[in-house]
Parts: sequence; C-alpha cells; structure tokens
Amino acid sequence: MKKQLLFLAITILSFNCYSQIKFEKGYYINISNQKIECLIKNLDWKNNPIAFKYKLSENSEPKDSNIKAVKEFGIYNVSKYITRTVKIDKSSENFSYMSNDKNPIFKEEQLFLKVLVEGKSNLYEYTNSNLIRYFYNIENSNIEQLIYKSFKTSDNKVGKNNRFKQQLWNDLKCSTIKTNKVKNLEYNKNSFDYSLVCQ
Repeated sequence: MKKQLLFLAITILSFNCYSQIKFEKGYYINISNQKIECLIKNLDWKNNPIAFKYKLSENSEPKDSNIKAVKEFGIYNVSKYITRTVKIDKSSENFSYMSNDKNPIFKEEQLFLKVLVEGKSNLYEYTNSNLIRYFYNIENSNIEQLIYKSFKTSDNKVGKNNRFKQQLWNDLKCSTIKTNKVKNLEYNKNSFDYSLVCQ
C-alpha cells in the first residue's frame, strides 16, 4: 500500500512539473531578419538563456535554436530577448574575489538580453546565477552596461562604483528624472523606476 501511495505521489508530482512547462505562442527572428511565428517552450528562465525550444505548430516536433541562429525571440505577453554583442563586466560581489580596482573589467560577449523597457530609451537585463547586470541604449545607439561594481578599498572594506547613476542622469535626462530619485537608486530591478526611461 505504501509503495502504491509513493508511486501515486511521484506520478502526480511529475505530471504537475510537466504541465507547468508548456509551449506558448511566440516568435523568433532569424539572422535573415525573417519573423517566424511559433510556439516556444516557456522555461521561465531564471538565467538568461543561450538556447530555446520551439514548435511550428501544436502537433509538430520540437526544434532547437540558439543565440547564433536568431536575432530575437519572445513569448507574447511574457518575455522578450534580443541577441547583442556587448561589453560586460562580470566582477564578483564575493569579498574574497573582489579586486582593488574600482573600474569595471569589460569583456565582449554575445548575449541574449532580456528586454525590460522599450521606447525612445530601452532597458535590458542579464542574469547568470548571482550575477545581474543592466544595460541601456537610446533609440538606435549601441547598448551599454549600466556600471556597478563592488571593490576592496585600501582599508579592506567594500567600496561601490555606482557610475550607473551618473549614466542615467547624463544620458536619459528628461522632466521625469529628478536628482534625488537618481541618487537613491540601487542596482536592482525593484529599485529601477521605469519612469526614469524617457519615452
């Protein structure tokens, strides 16, 4: 009896896990700029993906695509990712691995960036485990990282390079941006007030 109950519990759990991951209406844009309507497997990505699964119809076989093959993909009303080659600083927030240099150490990488805000100015997010970086651009300009870096000070404490505040103030200045609002910003999604992005 116990074995039967255990088997039933595992079956129900497996079914629930499976049912939560489904193909939803979306699209992708290939490297030839063709937009293909499809169904994309919604994995509710915690980290920015480098690949995704899609189906051209409900009954078709799943196919794989990746960052090298598409310029953009999205699930309607859920999420959108664009492929860009950007300069990203991946400096650690762990004190043991922090450098004494307050300046970011950029490395050029091709990434799927999650689109958070679109308009005259745009805001993007990149997440990989404990690493979170935000990017922005104005209209068709190059996408740049909003700079934030923790570093060791000369007295062995944690310093913060919060240049992202100056970037927002200088580049996205408009009537909705107030000095005090920028000064009080923290480097996280909840802190970013999207009214800062001038539309």
